[in-house]
Amino acid sequence: MTEDFRLSAEKRELLGSANTRRLRRQGRVPANLYGFKKDSVNVSVLAEDIEKLVAGGSRVCDVAVDGAVEKAVVQELQWDIYSTHVKHVDLKRVDAEAVTTVEVPLLVWGEPIGLKDGGQLRQLAKKVTVTCPEIRVPKNIQVRVATLKVGDSVKVGDLSVPESVTVDTPADTLVAELFDPKKPASESE
Repeated sequence: MTEDFRLSAEKRELLGSANTRRLRRQGRVPANLYGFKKDSVNVSVLAEDIEKLVAGGSRVCDVAVDGAVEKAVVQELQWDIYSTHVKHVDLKRVDAEAVTTVEVPLLVWGEPIGLKDGGQLRQLAKKVTVTCPEIRVPKNIQVRVATLKVGDSVKVGDLSVPESVTVDTPADTLVAELFDPKKPASESE
């Protein structure tokens, strides 16, 4: 399993807007750690750690509180009015061993070279079903179409997915195709 970003958190007893402003001036961000059949805990984390976590694009982290380390996902980030600094973080505890089956959206990526030849891109599937660890569910799966020429297509079996993800949708399912709009529908199929 991959190594996740580690957040060192401190419990916070003093709540309220005046105390959260004081925390932010000290370079800390208020946060809540909750879920997974345990009580919610009010904590604070270093602002620079949250910025590194967000910049790295990760949602999964290890939260260390009072010597215990718990696996969590970033459930929600609250930003300042200019979206430059994180003001609050909600961290949801998760079971690192749990596996789930979910639908993941497909994201068409690139501009097909066949567009120059008059082709048109048609996306036939908007999502696929995958099975993976709950903490590794991808936000989306990219459908790379840049190399498509008129008449080419992309099937589920052609998709590139992370190692921990298994695609349950049949491999021969058509995802996208570059077709010639001048041909009647019966000829292009």
